[in-house]
Amino acid sequence: MTDSYAALVAFTRWADRLLLDACATLTPEQYVKELGGSFPTLQSTVAHLAGAAKLWSLRLAGEPYGGLLPSAEIPDVPTARARLAEAYTVFERIAPEWERAPDEIFRFRNIAGVDKAVVRWMVFRHIVNHASYHRGQIANMLRQLGVKPPSTDLLYWDGS
Repeated sequence: MTDSYAALVAFTRWADRLLLDACATLTPEQYVKELGGSFPTLQSTVAHLAGAAKLWSLRLAGEPYGGLLPSAEIPDVPTARARLAEAYTVFERIAPEWERAPDEIFRFRNIAGVDKAVVRWMVFRHIVNHASYHRGQIANMLRQLGVKPPSTDLLYWDGS
């Protein structure tokens, strides 16, 4: 199967890196400028992207977790990169085991405090889909600031 969990994680890591590289070129004022949308600033959108990945990594690793990290705890691109790197490390470690039993049930508590049970294959695809969704928002915000975002579509990924 070419749609392996490890490949999904590698694609997401690549796409996140490209977009964060573009965000790193902004001034601090641009990074926190109110632009509207589900998250009003690039900082809050990037913080959500990184915070959600970190939360999922804690869930998958069986570590204690509360909710999403507050946006203020991911104030800048270097901190977002660090949280994402921590998450990718867990995802990469867990991917081979999960691929051996993709239909096994994974239980977790969502951010609303509701206990959930889903099959493993759905979790990695959710993580990738969620990140792609928010990268699209980030790309739009970069355009509003006059920055051409990088192409992060799966078709542009070279698989490395």
